[in-house]
Amino acid sequence: MTTTKDSRIRSAAKFFLEGDKKFFVKGVTYGPFKPDTEGNYLGRPEQVDADLALMRQAGLNVVRIYHAPPPWFLDRCTNAGMRVLVTLPWEKHVEFLRERSIRKQIADAVRTTVSKYPGHPAILGYLVGNEISSTMARWLGARRVIEFVEELIRIGRAIDPDALFSYATYPPTEYLLPQNADFCCFNVYLHNQRDFEGYLLRLQNLTGEHPLILGEFGMDTIRHSQDEQAEMLGWHIDSVVKCGLAGTIFFTWTDEWFTGGQEITDWAFGIVTRERQPKKAFYTLEEKLGRNDSTLPHRPLPKAPFVSVIVCSYNGGPTLASCLDSLGKLNYPQYEIILVDDGSTDDTSYIAAQFPWVRYIHQSNQGLSHARNTGAAAAKGEVFAYTDSDCMVDPDWLYYLIGTLVSGDYAGVGGPNVTPPAKSWIQACVAAAPGGPSHVLLTDVVAEHIPGCNMAFYRWAFEGVGGFDTEYRKAGDDVDFCWRIQQAGWVVAFSPTAIVWHYRRFTLRAFLRQQDGYGEAESLLRFKHLIFFGPTGTAKWRGQIYGTPRFSWFVNRPVIYHGMFGEGFFQSIYPAPQSDVAAYLSSIEWFALTIFLFGLGIFLPALRIVPYLMLGGTLCVALSYMVRASIEPKFDTAGARLLVMFLAFVQPLVRGFSRYFTWLHFKRTPAGVIRAHEHLPERSRITGSLSRRVFWSEQGRDRHYLLGAIFELLDEEGWRYSTDSGWNEWDIQIYGNFWWSIALQTVTEYHGGGKCLTRVRLRNRFVTTTIIFNLIVLSLLIYRQLNISHVDLWVLVPYMLFLGFLWTRARLLKSRVAELVDLAAHRAGLHRVTRRGKVARSESIPQVEIPASTVDEVSPSLPE
Repeated sequence: MTTTKDSRIRSAAKFFLEGDKKFFVKGVTYGPFKPDTEGNYLGRPEQVDADLALMRQAGLNVVRIYHAPPPWFLDRCTNAGMRVLVTLPWEKHVEFLRERSIRKQIADAVRTTVSKYPGHPAILGYLVGNEISSTMARWLGARRVIEFVEELIRIGRAIDPDALFSYATYPPTEYLLPQNADFCCFNVYLHNQRDFEGYLLRLQNLTGEHPLILGEFGMDTIRHSQDEQAEMLGWHIDSVVKCGLAGTIFFTWTDEWFTGGQEITDWAFGIVTRERQPKKAFYTLEEKLGRNDSTLPHRPLPKAPFVSVIVCSYNGGPTLASCLDSLGKLNYPQYEIILVDDGSTDDTSYIAAQFPWVRYIHQSNQGLSHARNTGAAAAKGEVFAYTDSDCMVDPDWLYYLIGTLVSGDYAGVGGPNVTPPAKSWIQACVAAAPGGPSHVLLTDVVAEHIPGCNMAFYRWAFEGVGGFDTEYRKAGDDVDFCWRIQQAGWVVAFSPTAIVWHYRRFTLRAFLRQQDGYGEAESLLRFKHLIFFGPTGTAKWRGQIYGTPRFSWFVNRPVIYHGMFGEGFFQSIYPAPQSDVAAYLSSIEWFALTIFLFGLGIFLPALRIVPYLMLGGTLCVALSYMVRASIEPKFDTAGARLLVMFLAFVQPLVRGFSRYFTWLHFKRTPAGVIRAHEHLPERSRITGSLSRRVFWSEQGRDRHYLLGAIFELLDEEGWRYSTDSGWNEWDIQIYGNFWWSIALQTVTEYHGGGKCLTRVRLRNRFVTTTIIFNLIVLSLLIYRQLNISHVDLWVLVPYMLFLGFLWTRARLLKSRVAELVDLAAHRAGLHRVTRRGKVARSESIPQVEIPASTVDEVSPSLPE
């Protein structure tokens, strides 16, 4: 082992790196043994040398110890090629947070121990604590304990910044997860493989973007046989690799064990006996782990389908070379790379030419969704894997992605996107700000949404839903695609270690432009998936959103299950769902109402305190985000946190403004379309109620024929509309002018022998702007009336004229839509029924094809 600074292990997302190569922790606990006269708990140097040599034979590369080591121990580990993970002991069984003197004593112990070995090449890292009891953590308070552990990490890191720091927790206190740790460490003893893997996947999602290792795992060979121990440690390694952990540490090396002031003789967890004779488990580890220190012990995939990796780029030159270079280093047997250039004006084509193994496709600028469909059309693979030109993939990206995809009945799979190390404090703040792409999980393995920069789908699933909707040019295509996959009855899986490194926006302006694009996408999604959106236009996710500070103790405080009297074996933490209160307090609607009340307070002094309280609520949400935001340590300053607070404040406003601007733009049908009139046959021109239309057919033509013809006309003429998603009382909502929309509803009466009577109802609906405008005007009128001594009816005249204007606009829109319905009925071969019950016959009955989306599966079969 070299002794340069570069030889120190560092964490990178879910893995450890030694230089630019992954380092997989293959560890074992060592000691404590009966102390010698100098208080050394690690035995004799000669025995240590023999043990280290035997460890290397078994393929181990890390030893975990529970006391501060003497210098000779670290030197011998260096010579043997072993890393050391030091657990710092302190009195965790007492009420250590009550007295300042105890806290200082613990902090001094951490400071003293770390100060002995700064920069030593054998040091992998430090665990600043181990298994604080669940009852003590409950007594002291989880938040206070976490903050104290975080302070111990800060103390140690200030002395040895290149070492790794963490805390070793266990299932009864799985919620003790310091946010500033370099990795997460859990001591887990589960002897059932299925339960074990399920819990590992939970921990992978719980620990976010940190590497996860197991700090202790083993089996006692007094109560179990050596065969059972060997078998369990064998599947343990397979499960650890399958679930994407960064390593594991076995408990323990030898049956010799001294703790609590006495030798322990009734446990035998060792891989070797007290006499250092290898047990059967030793040879299992030797076979499974091998001798290569840092190689991930890949398990063969049950199936490795040919994968087409599709990269879409528009002016992505600055990061494209890194993206393509990373794709060329994937540890996967069969794949191709397709680059779709969506009309870039930079040096994208030149960069692509430097990678001859990449299939380059150029198209005119038609948007992200079109580019993704173009890549799929050219793909040869059974699986389409998508990433973006501003991403770099992990070498094992496809290994984990496909491994999860083929492990169950899944249509697709996705993984997390992780921010690369920032190059400036502005970039670090943008990366920590809310609003970035993230995944939404329904369970630990099933996703509701996966980001478009890290997803893969079977070809049959892609073709089954018709590919990506080209209406989404900037963003939102991945959300729409995932929702359509699930509406088709298929499942999207999630792999927590299938990682892509996704560059966030480098400047504040670029970040705000991104949020503007996301707001536009949300508005377009709302047209198609209205049921998934709340009244303010923000998405209503069924699952848990990841990628944001999950455990805020100020807003959305998590819930911890402690078990009866705080003694549960698995005390789980459950992040609270996204707070509706916090969402409203930070929304643009709330901010607009605050501004309105500020203005109203000029005239009504009694109201002046209200907008200040409302603004305070908005700032509290931003403050909560600022406090819990995860900023890279070297950029984590007071100024950086204030900037994150500002971004948390402004991000929903920018996104909301774009959402409303797009919504109002797409909600309005062009005035020229509304002013035009339909050219109806003479016999179809019948006056009557605009709100109701009744049509007759003796050829079995029911409401589905009519709806099909209406959709054709709406598309031909350029109307804006939404279709019932299954949760609405209307069939079509037709967006008209700035003030009104029309809700269209149909029903058919079946009278036997192919005779159908179809009724159509048209209802005017307020547009949001109509409500807001009227509330403002009414508020001003009420204020004026309260501040004069007499009733002034003349001031109502302009408002009454405005109401008359609204009424005429509503009637004109309904009249125009009624014309469209009449023409659609004529095209569909339906005949208008007058108020007197007479049927107006048309000259001919054209054939109309019914779109599949308009057919209700429970409708009765009609005669030909």
